[in-house]
Amino acid sequence: MLAYFKKYDHRLWVLCGGWVASSMGFSLSIPFVSLYFHSELGMSLTSIGIFLGVTAIIRATAQGLGGELSDRIGRYPLMVHSQVIRSIIFFMMSYSIYEGWGFWAIGGLLVLNSIFGALFQPAANATVADLVDVDNRIEGYAIVRVAGNFGWAVGPAMGGFLASHSFSLLFIISGIMTLISTGIIVLFLRGIKMEAAANDKSRFSDIFKLKGNELIVKHAALIFILYLVVAQLITPFSLYSVDFVGISKVQLGYLFTLNGLMVTIFQIPTTYFLKKTRLTIQLGLGAIIYAAGYTMVGATATFIAFVVALAIVTMGEIFISPPALAITANLAPQGRTGRYMGIYGFAVTAGWSLGPLLGSILLDIFKPRFIFSWSIIGCLALAT
Repeated sequence: MLAYFKKYDHRLWVLCGGWVASSMGFSLSIPFVSLYFHSELGMSLTSIGIFLGVTAIIRATAQGLGGELSDRIGRYPLMVHSQVIRSIIFFMMSYSIYEGWGFWAIGGLLVLNSIFGALFQPAANATVADLVDVDNRIEGYAIVRVAGNFGWAVGPAMGGFLASHSFSLLFIISGIMTLISTGIIVLFLRGIKMEAAANDKSRFSDIFKLKGNELIVKHAALIFILYLVVAQLITPFSLYSVDFVGISKVQLGYLFTLNGLMVTIFQIPTTYFLKKTRLTIQLGLGAIIYAAGYTMVGATATFIAFVVALAIVTMGEIFISPPALAITANLAPQGRTGRYMGIYGFAVTAGWSLGPLLGSILLDIFKPRFIFSWSIIGCLALAT
């Protein structure tokens, strides 16, 4: 075990610590914003959905900007400044809830939080590529993914308890966790070397040019389609399993806990097992597993069968995430890793944003023959 830790630059493990604190702070409060809007402010579900959709589009755009900025001003300053600003925003959200400022104030702060979170993410992903050599990149991304997933597993559990006492307290804790993440980065990640760009005359507009970016555009397009499938796990699956099949909300919570535990336990061993398999083949296998899992979701109507189906879906998730990031890093020209991570982040976020809409429409069109809804989702995975 000690040899495994020594295999990687110690700053990768430091980055993981910052990632855990950051994702814990984010997931501790943000998933409960919709509940606050609905239960405390009396907003309709449609209005909340429209607001979150617009926020996701803004976040996706900011991902592209964040990747470009990380190449230009450096990963370290962008990560530090974005996290400091996010922590301030969390504290402001807490105060605005305490003072009852209403939707426009809280919603505006949430959009700002999403923007600076989007600036942080591609810089952090590019830092992994800076710290890990090409042959070990997929394992590096598997490690940080486990760290982020651990934060996501712990955060909502704490948030659920705190939300029952005070929504304002949620955002205070989120601000503190984000400051802890900032402190870890400030103390231990200064001085990471990144490749200088071969052509330092590039402009921001070059992000949108196809020439010279053909491979990353193809990769991002496929990732976008695949993440339309991945995104079914949250809203469409929750809606289908609880409202149409009839499992309880407690059982749904158990299913999401299973998802988090499986990623935490199996991500690194699976990545190690597949280390000698081509990255594109790993992505293809993950898409096939997703297709099987979601088709089973539509063909079943019992909790035990959902456990099996979600376990299959989670294995698809474990297969695709590290190779998708590693391919992105490997495709990047010298000094352009941040830009390519931004393009990748845009595709992922856009897929996460539009996927729930697609799934909800399919469920509505084909009910009560839901096997067709989920089979179409499965076919979309197979197409990628």
